[in-house]
Amino acid sequence: MKAKIQGYTTNQGIAIMMEHLSPGSGGRHRQTLSYGKSPDLNLSPRQTLALEVWDLRCIYSNQGLYSQQIRKSLQHLIKLNKLAWSSIFEK
Repeated sequence: MKAKIQGYTTNQGIAIMMEHLSPGSGGRHRQTLSYGKSPDLNLSPRQTLALEVWDLRCIYSNQGLYSQQIRKSLQHLIKLNKLAWSSIFEK
């Protein structure tokens, strides 16, 4: 987001807490496509958000944990990003 939004700082970012399966041994966060990688600046913030949400959905689905609660949390994450950065996430 820093590269896409003038004046953006990391403390303005919107995140979702992902439970670790076993503390210290990895967990779901390390399973994400973006973990430990630089962002793909060829993608728009909207495309990146969609990719990240899809990735989380797949992780929870593959573990048999994708539920209505997870779905609502992901929808809330999208809504918060759209509210905070409305001009960035316009279609």
